[in-house]
Formats: sequence, structure tokens, C-alpha cells
Amino acid sequence: MPEMSTNSSRRWLYGIGAFVVAVIVIVAAALVVNRSSGSDIEAAEEIAAASPVVGAVPAEGADNSAPDTDAVASALAGPAADGALGQVTGHVTDVATGEEIWSANPDRTLVPASATKLTTATAALLTLPVDDRVETSVLAGDEPGQLILRGGGDVTLQRSKDSGFFTDAPTIEDLAGQVTEALGGQPVTSVVVDNSVREGDLFNSTWSTDDIGAGNVAPLGAVMLDAGRTDPTENYSPRSNTPAADAGHALADALGAPDASVSVSEDPVGSEADGDSGDEAADALGTVYSAPLGTRLRDMMLHSDNLLAEAVGREVAAARDKPATFSGATDAILETLGEAGIDVDKAVLKDCSGMSEDNRLSARILDGVLALAAGSPVSDDVDDVEDDDIADRAAELRLLLDALPVAAADGTLSDRYLSGSGAESAAGRVRAKTGTLDGVNALAGTLTTDSGRVLTFAFLSNGSDQDAGRAALDRLAAALRKV
Repeated sequence: MPEMSTNSSRRWLYGIGAFVVAVIVIVAAALVVNRSSGSDIEAAEEIAAASPVVGAVPAEGADNSAPDTDAVASALAGPAADGALGQVTGHVTDVATGEEIWSANPDRTLVPASATKLTTATAALLTLPVDDRVETSVLAGDEPGQLILRGGGDVTLQRSKDSGFFTDAPTIEDLAGQVTEALGGQPVTSVVVDNSVREGDLFNSTWSTDDIGAGNVAPLGAVMLDAGRTDPTENYSPRSNTPAADAGHALADALGAPDASVSVSEDPVGSEADGDSGDEAADALGTVYSAPLGTRLRDMMLHSDNLLAEAVGREVAAARDKPATFSGATDAILETLGEAGIDVDKAVLKDCSGMSEDNRLSARILDGVLALAAGSPVSDDVDDVEDDDIADRAAELRLLLDALPVAAADGTLSDRYLSGSGAESAAGRVRAKTGTLDGVNALAGTLTTDSGRVLTFAFLSNGSDQDAGRAALDRLAAALRKV
């Protein structure tokens, strides 16, 4: 990486200082979270904007070099050679300089599992406003007593306040209350769920239907309760085969019309079927809105929710005028990353969640996304990316880092980095997205070293035992602490 100017160095040092302070504050808060279960639901905290750090500027010519690469290689040699990792690739970046300080086959593409969600969240934050919300509405149908439940793509609805899985989710109870008032006593005889926003592409061809009962996936309805969970108190609850219809029945029940017929249409119904939606907000009998994008992304990353990731991917596709399909969403994600300076030429995405075993990403891509979010300088080899672009994108992507689970504290890392794991020295220091499939483990995130350097890293392991490989990845990340 070429030497930066004094002003540029000064700007990056301020930025990194702000990032370190933000990480310390967030980690301290996260360590008080109950460690008992990764499926416990914690309310999303309001994330304050980062404040610039004002302090002494290092003297001109002061050493701001990255950690010694030989020392890093020595620290990681043993953990990286652990046979439990199978095929392993990795990439580590020093955020302050943007320099690669360690890598192992960094451009080899492997199955990334749920680390894929890093690309989905990044594309969403670069494409959509952080306060973006998804609408669900009820309209009068063409027949007396008929209602149309029009889903805009929100999979987080819950039956009543605080009864569901997701943070600050809208409720069927609220929606039904609005509809009841608007109907003024008119009876409800039928509910048609308009599923058309999904364009008929509901279940990924690379997924297994066995994963519905296992609690990982479900058909991607345009409106869903708790992302299809049959038990909203459990992260890995079995999912429903008919989530859109379930939402229709829940609405009918809440309206006091449990005997109303419920059907699902994959084609537009009502005014949209005629190509004229009119002023839908004015025509609606009731409307509710999802939590802001930032809140939904935190839930997505913390609990690694696959259906929420797929729904967000469709939002990115729509914003970029792509088809609202699996392929449209993945094309939109890769296109967005490419425009941000991430080389995705070798990447293959079949879904937005990482449930597909046909996905292929490299450690360099995943680490590059994290380094971008941390505001790291980029190589001069990247065209059309200026310093101001980097700063703007880092500000947009800050929430990505805030949303990552904290080692030994919350989400999918709540039961990792604990005493006896061999990685306990990094408890509370690592924030990372996990990834797990049969024979696949991934870990990608950030860590602050003992010397105060902020690093981003990505490790992919294929052909590994699930438990042993996961523990080996934790030890590999923990070894970065002392570099």
C-alpha cells in the first residue's frame, strides 16, 4: 500500500480511533447479555452515531505501520494448521493501513454458509436507507366480505405485541384493529393473501425441504409471522410449509372471523390485478410497517435468520430494478459489492442467506466487505474509489459492524469463546458472523489486538467436522489478539 499523505493519515487515524471507541462501548454493553442460549431474544439497543475522537495528532513521520507480517504468520501458523479445519482459507487486514497482514489461499472460493449474510447486509446498507420499512396492508376485495392481505415482503410480523421473535415487529393485532374500525361492523367472509411481490419464486432450488422442519428455511411468503416459525420463542423452531396462508388465518382470527375462507394468490389481486394500484395508502383499511432496516439487519445477523436475509435481498433487488427472485436478489448483491470496489468476479451466490451449498465466496471478499465497513483504505488497484467514497461508505456500513455477535456474549457466539475453549482470551474482543453447514464452518469479523490495532478477518473451512472445526476457527481468530 503506498504511503499516505499527512492529511490522509490524520483522517484515517481519527476514523480508526472512533471505530475503536465504538467497539469498546458496544462490547461492554454486550457482555452483560445472558449467555445461556443463542436463541434468547434480546431487544435491539439504539445505536448511537459514532463521535469523532479529538486527541493529539501523531508527529509527522510517526510509525503507523501495520503489524509485522512475520510475527502474524508465526502467531497463526499453529492454529491455521489444525487438522480439524479441513480445507481452510483466510485473509486478515490491518484497518488503519488497509494492508493485508496474513492470508492463506485468500482467493480460493469455498462454501461460506451463513457468512454470506455479510454480503447481503452490506448490499442492503449501500442501497437502502437505514430507516427503510416494509409495508403490509389490508384492502377491500372485489366481493362483499372479502379482504386482501397485501404483503410487501415483511417476514417479521407477530400476532400481538411482544409475542413474536423479532425486535419491534408490527402486529396482526394492530392491523386487525384498524380494519375492524374501518369496516364498521361489516362481516368478513374471506381473506386473500396477495403473494405476488415474490414473483412465484418462493423456495430455493438448492435448498432441502428437510430444512423446513429443522427450523432453517420455509417458503418465502410476501407476508409471514415470525419468518414462518411455529414456535416464535425458539430460534430453530420448525418452520411452516404455508407461511402466507398462516398470516391470512391469523388475520381472520384477529378479526373475529375464524371461519372465513383463506386463500393465497401468486398473482396480483384487487386493483393491482388491473394494473392500477391507485393511492393504496388511502385505499387501505389498515396498514402496518416493519421495524427499520437497521433493526432488521441486527436481528438477521444476531440470530442468523435465513428468511429475513432472503427478504432483505429481495428489497435490494427491487431497489436496483432487478426481478424480485432469488437470482435477481443475488445479482443485485454482487453488482452492489462490485460497485463498492469489492472484486466479486469469482463469487457465486444462489441465495442471500448462505443455506445454499452452491454458494462460493473467498476469504478476501468477506474480509474486504468488513474492511470497507471499518473505513479501511483500499488498494490503488481498485478503480473509481476515492477517499471520500470510502468515508461515505464506512458511515453507511457502520451498522454492519455493530450488528455482529460478540464472542461469549450474544447471538450465535453466545456459547463460544467460553472457559476451556482455548479461545477464551478473545471473549468480548471478537465480533463476527458465523457460518455452519454440514462440513462447513466460517467466521468473519473484527478484533482489537492487545496493542490497540483494529483488524478485520475472514476464515473459511470446508471439509471439517462441525464442532471441532468451529472450535478451531475460534482459536485461530483468538491468536490474532497478541499480534
